[in-house]
This record gives sequence, C-alpha cells and structure tokens, in this order.
Amino acid sequence: MNKRTKILRNESEQMAEKISKDGRQVLEDMVLYIRGVDISAYDQERVRRDITQMILDGEQRGESASSVIGEDYHAFCDDVLEEIPRLTAGQKVMLCIRDACGAVSVLALLYGGLYLALAAGYGDLNAAGPAYIEVTLGKLLQFVIIDAAATWIARIYYRDPYKSRYKEYARIIVSVGIVILLSQCAATALKQTLFIMHAVFLVPIAIILLIIYKLLDVRAG
Repeated sequence: MNKRTKILRNESEQMAEKISKDGRQVLEDMVLYIRGVDISAYDQERVRRDITQMILDGEQRGESASSVIGEDYHAFCDDVLEEIPRLTAGQKVMLCIRDACGAVSVLALLYGGLYLALAAGYGDLNAAGPAYIEVTLGKLLQFVIIDAAATWIARIYYRDPYKSRYKEYARIIVSVGIVILLSQCAATALKQTLFIMHAVFLVPIAIILLIIYKLLDVRAG
C-alpha cells in the first residue's frame, strides 16, 4: 500500500471513531462491499473516506446513517462506484501475483519452521525424514487449489455482504469443505515427486516472496 492510500485510510479510521455504533455498522457493510469491487486500493479508500464523511456529517445534523445513505446500501454503492475506472487485466494479474506471493511466503515460513522443529526434535537438522521436504505434483496442485479457492470464497462474501450472515457462513463452510476434499484427493492421487529440498531454504524463499509482495502492494496501492 502506497503512502497516499495509507493517508486516506488513516483519515477514514479517525473519522469513523466519531460515528455512532449503528452508523459504523452501516459503514462496515458498505466498505465490505467496496472491497469486492475491481478498483484500486486508492479508489477504495477514497470512496470509503467520502462515505464516512457523509455519514459523519449526517449524524452531526441529527440524521441516521440509513436516512443519509438510504435503505438500499448496495444500490448506493453501485451508484458511487459507477464512474470509477475498473482495474485493467494487467493490474488484476499483478494483484493475483501479489496475493500468491504473500500466501506462499507465509506457508513457507510455517512449513520451514515445522520441519526444522521436527528435525531438531530428532537431534539432527539433516535427518532425511523431517528436514527434507518432498514436493509432489499433488501437493503443488493442492496448494494452487487452496490459494485460488481462498480468493474465490472471499469474493463470494464481498459480493453481497448484506445477506443473512448465517446463510453466508453456511455457504463458506460448504465451499471450504469441498476445497479441502478436492485438494486432499489431488495430494493423495498425484504422488509424482517434482523435487526435494531442505527446509532451511524455505526461509530465504519466504523473505524474497515477502519482498516481492511488498513491492507489488505499493505499486498496486
């Protein structure tokens, strides 16, 4: 996230603290919807700040958030977002790469730490079992499925945050169950070894991916 986007976010958060509890709930639902629209992070924060200011000004006049925005928050957001340019195909690809780098860097640190801890428990950091990671075609595909599904499931929620929370949670739980089943089937069925590496190499890999993530995040933000 670049500097100007951070400034807008800080301004919005400071203004939101002055809004009533009911007003903040309306604002949070609207912001959640905005997060699911294909516009830049800067434009998202700009719209968020403007809506926050509208609600704050309304409450200072003695009006509720619903009277300022209207009952159909979804339609209001669509009207506001109509004139804002959407992300290009290149920008979307860059964001996908950014998110993938972030996810892989976290998993690399977790896996690296786990395998090294197990190896240390054996008293030998070069123990063939715990210290070395065998990456199979199935495991790689499993990660791709989980990573892609996480983004897709988030989109389901962002697309219509005004639906019943219970129905939404049920959809997400079912989706997660299907993803876990499919990814586990892939990991179990496709056991072809692609490469074997020592767990310690996951640490520099995670750092490099994290740096790439930050660079892309600043550029996209």
